[in-house]
Amino acid sequence: MKKTLLVMSVIVLIVFVGFAATPIKIGVVGPFEQEAGTWIRYGALYATEAINEAGGILGRPIELLFEDDGVSAEKLKSAIAKLVLRDKVDFLLGGYSSGSVLGAMNDLPRYKKIWLGTGAASPDVIKIIEDDYDNYKYYFRVGTLDSTKQAVSIGNFIAYDLAPRFELTKVGIITLDWTYSRDIAETAAAICEEAGLEIVFRSYFSEGTTDFAPIFTRAVQAGAQIIIDAIVTDDGIQFVKQWFDVKPNFAIVGAVGPALKPEFYDQTNGKAVYETSAYPNGGPANLTSKTMDFYKTFEERYGIAPGFAAFSTHDALYVLKGALEKVGNTTDTEAIIKALEETDFPGGDNNTTTTTPIKFTKYHDLEFGGDYAQGILFQWQLNDGVPEWIAVYPQQFKTGDWQKPEWVEF
Repeated sequence: MKKTLLVMSVIVLIVFVGFAATPIKIGVVGPFEQEAGTWIRYGALYATEAINEAGGILGRPIELLFEDDGVSAEKLKSAIAKLVLRDKVDFLLGGYSSGSVLGAMNDLPRYKKIWLGTGAASPDVIKIIEDDYDNYKYYFRVGTLDSTKQAVSIGNFIAYDLAPRFELTKVGIITLDWTYSRDIAETAAAICEEAGLEIVFRSYFSEGTTDFAPIFTRAVQAGAQIIIDAIVTDDGIQFVKQWFDVKPNFAIVGAVGPALKPEFYDQTNGKAVYETSAYPNGGPANLTSKTMDFYKTFEERYGIAPGFAAFSTHDALYVLKGALEKVGNTTDTEAIIKALEETDFPGGDNNTTTTTPIKFTKYHDLEFGGDYAQGILFQWQLNDGVPEWIAVYPQQFKTGDWQKPEWVEF
């Protein structure tokens, strides 16, 4: 670990060469002992290196200072205190766990530091800003997509794409019995019901479940044609493997966390084929002109694929750059907040700045739908014997068509 941190420091030092101006100090927080923290760290380094090599921001280099949050509200509060009070950072970046971020936001009225958030999917994060804008306006959710919006993408895909195309009428739920997972599944199901589909089956299983076959049998007996799943833990690996082995007469669409990584195909022994999950405003699809190059270069440079927090962390620095260049050489926090609120990087080839579509709502959430933030539905497919991860929804970001599992009849 010490060697890794030393390497990171060297990277940041190298990109300072040639600058005489005072650096812009950015405090980066995240669970750096975990995979999500690695995404945040590398996303920040990737963007910082590129920005500094291109001349920095208004001639000033970015300097990154990292503090681990330990996936704890108290540790995150302590990390932010160190960065603000001891290191005198200009801005904050990162954060992953909703619980930690919600707890640490209590200190924003005291510090008055702009915080570009890269995780924390709870709708409560934005609700705090909505309820007390003047005290909490410093927080901007650059990522991730909030859990409700992820569910909307899943529900819309089933109700308004798959259902009319395949004349589907019955939907079921099989999901992890966690509040987060239940909320996603039930929100998606509600959209399906509003569209005239019938919810015929519900099953909430405990973490650590190893035998899903009896649940699959009951779902088939109930007549479910599509199952909405929301499994953020590694239970999703066993779930998908058994679904492929048992081959029940339904497709699965939802949010299986492990499925959003390239190694999932091997983790399931090649049984991931036909699994479909929503990726929160990111992934290997042509969201903007930069997305695919970022994905490939990140993987080559760091040896891992960028998770969703890598996209949002990278993009947060470009969002900040745009705002600072708009206001000029000023330290006026109010002016910078107003400039951030005017951020407008839509999806499509004309966006050459960020890897994902970004625009903020009145209360600093990501603008959802249309040319802006989306839950991108990806399906694992086997095409000509080659496993591929294909974006199948929404239409403007598709890289291929959704495939019905070969054993499913509907």
